[in-house]
Amino acid sequence: MSLSYGPGLLTVAVLWTTVGGTGDLSGADLLLFALLGTVNGGMLGAASLAWTFPLRRLDTIDDLIRSSTHRERIISPVLRGYGIWQAAPPVVAAAIPVVILLARGDFAARNVAIAVNLAWSMSFLGNVGYWLIVPPIMVIFMRRCTDLSLRWNDPARTPGVRTLSEGYAYSAIFLALGALAVTLPGLFVSARLFAGYLPYLYGLLLGLSLWVGAFTQFMIFTITRRFRLSVMDALVEGDAYQLSEARAMEEIFEKVRVSENSPSTRAAYDMLAEAPSLPYGTGLIVQYATAILGSVVGFLLQ
Repeated sequence: MSLSYGPGLLTVAVLWTTVGGTGDLSGADLLLFALLGTVNGGMLGAASLAWTFPLRRLDTIDDLIRSSTHRERIISPVLRGYGIWQAAPPVVAAAIPVVILLARGDFAARNVAIAVNLAWSMSFLGNVGYWLIVPPIMVIFMRRCTDLSLRWNDPARTPGVRTLSEGYAYSAIFLALGALAVTLPGLFVSARLFAGYLPYLYGLLLGLSLWVGAFTQFMIFTITRRFRLSVMDALVEGDAYQLSEARAMEEIFEKVRVSENSPSTRAAYDMLAEAPSLPYGTGLIVQYATAILGSVVGFLLQ
């Protein structure tokens, strides 16, 4: 709470004591401070989920990649990511546009106060964004490996895959809701809130959410799908189950009759064919898509 809403409250307190009032801050400006605090809190929530969720389940990730010959390469992005010189540039880069916008305007107390709060939020977003961008790179490297240890009958529910997928999924929803929150005040209060600042903030939030919630999940989807199809191909042993469209109606019943002579193989094949490609249901996907679509509509309506 102090990191999220503290800067806005401190700004109002400083202006009240030094200027003899809140200067020319309007109700919309105070709402902007509250909005930025909410976005900061959302960033903390996303970062907390993205890190504490897998940290408590590190053994499941280790089980997933332990037998891989590329294990060191998979974990290398996170190991290289630690350090002030790696994490500092995104913080500075995120705050630069705010400084430029301030330099192009005047240095009235109100503008400086808003710029300071925006710079804090953007720096915060740059730092959290860095740690949301780096870990999913592991999944990209995992996508290139064919020796991961997955459950043969239900690869999407392998504990390590669940840890990665669910951790990123909940973080993505937080980010999508943050992007939606940025667009709402301008729709109902004042377009002045959106000004030249918040489109940049919205773009970063939306980009982070799509990276963690769409691209990363797609990589996990391809890992489990490739494994599932390879096991299904191994079960049918060659081209015994392959039919052309013209031959299908003539031979399909015979194929089924033959398969009934080995019911365990057919049951295993059916189990794999019906297994999901991601460890969570459609409900979470619908929530995420709704938040993304709502934020895009709100942004366009601005």
